[in-house]
Amino acid sequence: MIEKRKMVKRKVRQRRVSSVDVAKEAGVSQATVSRVFNQKKGTNVSEDTVEKIMAAANKLNYRPSVIARSLQENTTNIIGIINRRFDSSFHMISLDLFSRELQKQGYTTLLLNLPSDGSMDSTLHKALEYQVDGIILTSAKLTSSLASECQNYDTPVVQFNRYSLYQEVDSVCLDNYKAGMDVGNYLLETNHKRIGYVSGIAGSSTSVDRKKGLEDSIGREGLALTCEYIGILTHESGCKAADSFFSHVDREKWPDAVFCVTDDVAAGFIDQARSVYGVNIPEDVSVVGFDDAPIAKWPQYQLSTISQPIEVMVMETIDILMDLIRYEKSGVMKKMIPGAFVARKTVKDRNK
Repeated sequence: MIEKRKMVKRKVRQRRVSSVDVAKEAGVSQATVSRVFNQKKGTNVSEDTVEKIMAAANKLNYRPSVIARSLQENTTNIIGIINRRFDSSFHMISLDLFSRELQKQGYTTLLLNLPSDGSMDSTLHKALEYQVDGIILTSAKLTSSLASECQNYDTPVVQFNRYSLYQEVDSVCLDNYKAGMDVGNYLLETNHKRIGYVSGIAGSSTSVDRKKGLEDSIGREGLALTCEYIGILTHESGCKAADSFFSHVDREKWPDAVFCVTDDVAAGFIDQARSVYGVNIPEDVSVVGFDDAPIAKWPQYQLSTISQPIEVMVMETIDILMDLIRYEKSGVMKKMIPGAFVARKTVKDRNK
């Protein structure tokens, strides 16, 4: 039997204690209270006065208002983060690092979820309504009209793990093209001939660049992709890719290596390939992931992958954003960060 909760009407919230109340209690001016709590430089407040103000604040349970301070200083100390991917290890780790580091620097993060249709308009407008000091885009690109709107609001924007070729928007991104080349070169060195690719969202710069690097690498040996599956950045998408590659294909036509756009996708691909189709990884099919997420190190995978230096990318993004907040913009910063191939146990050397 489920008991119903007894509902008691909430009491009317009492008026919050203000700096004016503290000033009256301490016998000083409101401006003096403000100077003490805002710790403004160049103000001479005696130790006795500070002690009286702090005693009055403790007695009245006073807490300074961040909102009031922001109105005085014309800054909110809020950074908006617009994100679409909450089912990706890379993005969840990134969001954790962003929030922690921004908090260390005195900023609060406003996390906004981009709609599934990818429309930026309403989400960006919501961030601008909160008068955020800056915006970080982790899963989307700005249109020219939205970029102009941010400029009109004097709100700096930095794209993380994305870049725009035709927009004047600063960005920090892994060098995905080179990473794709590195994967292709490694698979060629280990004598793979039939290579498949499992991509993420069609048209995203990350998926496109990784594929282009892979194709250009193997193309130098006269090879082309044997098969491709376009999905999203999830374990389930990897499972569906395995179905696509193995369910209606004779064994001799299987790819001998598959490059997956993320480690989460690679894990799904491996699980489905092993459990449903009896594929031996890497004896039958080698698999390479991307990100070097925690799952890549799990004993059941030991996944060969590309390592993204997430902490470096996050710090570079914050540094660029802080410069844009503090200084006049001069040019556009598009920073490419190199990744590194991590060899584990899901790629077989077919030269042996």
